Amino acid sequence: MKIIKLIINILSDIVIALCIIFIVAYLIGIKTYVVLSGSMEPTLKTGSVCFINTKYEYSKLKKGDIIAFKLKDGVLVTHRINEVKEDRLVTKGDANRVKDKVLVNEKNYIGKNIYSIPKLGYIVRKLQTKTGLIICVTFIILIFLTGILLGEPSRKKETK
Repeated sequence: MKIIKLIINILSDIVIALCIIFIVAYLIGIKTYVVLSGSMEPTLKTGSVCFINTKYEYSKLKKGDIIAFKLKDGVLVTHRINEVKEDRLVTKGDANRVKDKVLVNEKNYIGKNIYSIPKLGYIVRKLQTKTGLIICVTFIILIFLTGILLGEPSRKKETK
């Protein structure tokens, strides 16, 4: 019984910590995106989660930085800056042979990649479905309910 309580406590602490981390990151301008293609392999593998600093200033970008930007149709791309021109950036995926045809400017620039976690995106994508969301919410509720049910019974104060 003590092992089950310990596991429930650890799981609930992990869930709370992850929620706090993602809320704080979002508040300071860091958004997460899932890599859907192999254009940045091996640097950013398909299925990675990228942490994009949306507050990073466009004017500070330099050749070699990995950035996120939007295409006209709203598709998000994460590629490396290949060349810095006066009013735009030329990008290219590490695995691509040719430079991107779409040039990046301040209007379609989203932010700079600061970190990535390989394969986590596969889990994130599953959780973004209705079924995944239901499973995730159910799991969190079960952790907390189990923690409450297995918690120590309240002790009555002894009166003399």
